[in-house]
Amino acid sequence: MVKLELFDLIHSMTMSEKRYFKIFSSKHVIGDKNDYVQLFDTIDKMEFYDEEILIKKPFVKNLSAEKNYLHKLILKSLNAFHLDLNSKTKIYSLLQSIEILYHKGLYSQAEKLCRKVLVIAKEKELFAHILSINEILIELLSKQFKYQEVIELIEDSKVFHGKLSNFRDIQSHTMKAYHEQWNLGYARTDEEGQILKSYVDHKEINNPKFPQSKRAEMYLLGLNLTYAFFINDLDKMISLSVKMNDLYEENIALIEFSTIGYIASLYNTANAYLKNKDFSKALEITEKLEKLKTEFGIANSHNLGARVFFYSTNLKLDIYLKMDDFAAAKYLVDDLNQDFIKFKNNIATVHLYEFYFLMSKYYFVIADYRAALRYSNNVINDSSITVRKDLLSVIRLLNLLIHYELKNDFTIEYLTKNTFNYFKSKKRLFKVENELIKFISGRNKDTNNEVLKADLEQLQHAMQSHKKDPNEQIPFSYFDFEYWAISKLTKKALRDF
Repeated sequence: MVKLELFDLIHSMTMSEKRYFKIFSSKHVIGDKNDYVQLFDTIDKMEFYDEEILIKKPFVKNLSAEKNYLHKLILKSLNAFHLDLNSKTKIYSLLQSIEILYHKGLYSQAEKLCRKVLVIAKEKELFAHILSINEILIELLSKQFKYQEVIELIEDSKVFHGKLSNFRDIQSHTMKAYHEQWNLGYARTDEEGQILKSYVDHKEINNPKFPQSKRAEMYLLGLNLTYAFFINDLDKMISLSVKMNDLYEENIALIEFSTIGYIASLYNTANAYLKNKDFSKALEITEKLEKLKTEFGIANSHNLGARVFFYSTNLKLDIYLKMDDFAAAKYLVDDLNQDFIKFKNNIATVHLYEFYFLMSKYYFVIADYRAALRYSNNVINDSSITVRKDLLSVIRLLNLLIHYELKNDFTIEYLTKNTFNYFKSKKRLFKVENELIKFISGRNKDTNNEVLKADLEQLQHAMQSHKKDPNEQIPFSYFDFEYWAISKLTKKALRDF
């Protein structure tokens, strides 16, 4: 909502940024008493935005106009505070100076600055910026009758235009692959696998002239890595994710360009080792990811901080559960509250729901079914989410098991029908889903111990068989339904396996 923009901006600021704003505003707002600082402080102290409180303040005359001005003033102070944040901010600042010098007719001074900016842009492979700077430089040189240099610069621009075009082609195919993977999660059929394969195999991508820059190479690796995860190619997951990390770490400009990309790269690497059951290596990379919170300006961004927190937390909880290290899992869960509250509103819903699923799984395994139900219902009750169909499917199956353990017979009868219809409508009724729904629905009709034992044995054998089917393996990477069936047959708790 527009009315929350100022509230969100103020609450995203660090203590250093807030201190700088107050110094900045004292120099840029006329008057003995700075009403804008008072408005800033009032909003800063709010836990939730309440416009009625602001309207009643004596220093507020026209709230809408004052909020608008304060928003612009904060952005100006942040621009000044972060003047040397990265190469792009340096370029934008120098371009502003170049424009002023140009319009004053000080062409030689403007040209000198332009060439300085061009060095930065070329070093960082910012091709769009290079082309924009060249346009300005061409104008400056022509005004000084340096036509031969103009001709050479035009030819130089053609080369960088080609590199930019090359980068955009790779970026386009990669983004299409990201979109499909974001929607489905993991391929459950050969047909779904072919969707991403068409991007990986595209003739443009396989052109020997590709890629022409480190940024293009980064996206090309991202495309192939996404495909490896999508089809569950365990070997390529590790080799490509390690290669991606090396590319980032050997070219720090790439981390500057996309800090979130580097965070995601470490997350993918840890996840790849986790899927390969190399838990020690997965933890090592996760700890490396967690340490990033003090680097690359991440502490100044709730968005980046939230990524580091949720990625590392989800990984650690998943690793501990797969290692059956419930003491470590409990310690992690008990220590989450403060950072969870801090970052909850700054993370994508899918990553938050991955966390809810893992929390539900944790409580299910330790037999706290009420807590498990609360977390699974957080996801299931949200009908607005339509992406990550793999996650939405498995959490519905877990939810059925929770109700089974709670002996909610009436709810189970309704839920099994509802879940069956959900999977059918979403075209996600695969063998694992169908088998588990069939077992759960049968529990209302027959409670005979011998029949139950036979059904559990049938379920266990079916799940054992489905684990060997490449297209049915995905649900087991989230939750081992075979182990659950064995635990019921042996009357042993899941945490004792």
